[in-house]
Amino acid sequence: MIKKSTLFILLAAIALGAAVYYFDWKRGQKEAEKSTADTTKSAFTFPTGAEIVSLVLARPSVAGDTAIHFEKQTGTWQILQPIQTGADQRALQSIAEGIGGARIESTAPGTPDRLKVYGLDPALISIEFKLQDGSHHTLKLGNKDFTNTSVYSIVDNAKDVALLPVSLRTQVDLPIEDLRDRDVLHLTPGDITSFSLKNSSGQIEAKKDQAGWTFTKPASGNLADDTGVTSLLNSVATGKMTAIISESADNLGKYGLVAPLITFTATDKAGKGDSLVIGKKDGADYFAKDSGRPMIFRVNEALFKKLSVNYSDLRDKKLVHLAVADIARIELHNENGMIVIAPKSEPEWSVEAPPDLKGKSVATWKILTPLTTARAEEIVDHPGADILAKLEKPLVRVTLTGKDGRNLSLSIASESGGFVYARTSNGPAVYKLKKEILSDLNSKLVDLAF
Repeated sequence: MIKKSTLFILLAAIALGAAVYYFDWKRGQKEAEKSTADTTKSAFTFPTGAEIVSLVLARPSVAGDTAIHFEKQTGTWQILQPIQTGADQRALQSIAEGIGGARIESTAPGTPDRLKVYGLDPALISIEFKLQDGSHHTLKLGNKDFTNTSVYSIVDNAKDVALLPVSLRTQVDLPIEDLRDRDVLHLTPGDITSFSLKNSSGQIEAKKDQAGWTFTKPASGNLADDTGVTSLLNSVATGKMTAIISESADNLGKYGLVAPLITFTATDKAGKGDSLVIGKKDGADYFAKDSGRPMIFRVNEALFKKLSVNYSDLRDKKLVHLAVADIARIELHNENGMIVIAPKSEPEWSVEAPPDLKGKSVATWKILTPLTTARAEEIVDHPGADILAKLEKPLVRVTLTGKDGRNLSLSIASESGGFVYARTSNGPAVYKLKKEILSDLNSKLVDLAF
């Protein structure tokens, strides 16, 4: 049995040990926090790169290298020297933000012998820039340090050498070709209200209103596929020049741009129109020119193919333009009989007829889904007599009644060559659909309810 005095000594020792452990742990935590604390400081006093309005990049270590002079004009970066042209806005914004956000990790004396070792006499890259308040600053960048994560730098002609993030040198150490504007056309897809496209398939024109895109040529009034048109506009908006061939528009015939293979024009809500023409093929690319700049450039085959779409490719191929929430009643006739369904409570539908199925729930995925998601493989504007004959005696007939009281009728013929043909009361166009649409719509009536 342990004596009381011994027990007290034992408990005191345990308490003392716990206290020592706790304070050692706390001291270790403080030291760890101190070691991970941010000891860097801002290279410049302005908060972001948004204050920079002028920028000159040069490579003093390269004999005969020409400095590149950038200037922000009405919020847009331009190149003033050695050529006058637009700058790549993302690249210049990245450079400005990199300068504004640069933080000095450490400093070292900038003695003459060390400056050469650091690649700062002469500097690999020098940056001169001006702020909105008119103040001027300089930044010289040299070699990377041994970790390859920092670059030796001189900020505003300081005597000490500073270590800045190497990402800053990566952003600015680019040829002028990578810093100039290489967009093939300046457009914002969401602002475009009309476009015209002429290629080997003919000419198409379309306009946008509240209901979406509608063709005005070759057949006025036909709906265009919103997704297809958006994809086309996005491809042009994000298209890049693969190379710049000439800074002037001399001898357009040499490049096939007098009678181009493709002419694309887009007009925005302000009435401003921009055009792109694509001429002869040159290797894997094509010569091209836009209406707003004098230079001739190349575009890749992917953009050429995207702009080679035809009227049929961009047609709206959706069979039914009604959302499920807008439908109040569906009457379906197939070779097994007739069934009428209506919404019971969201998302439940029930049978109204025939009497033996009345009140039963509906397998909506067998009726609503095929009808509201069906997209044609092709729209046939001038169907042959055999197709018209099949549609005169359709296998499936459907009447959709909207909540606004209007009816939409559609007829689906029996299978022909792996496809079925359908027609709606909205117009004479015939829709060529995959035969699978019939697998549910032509089901036995008892299989449509449960």
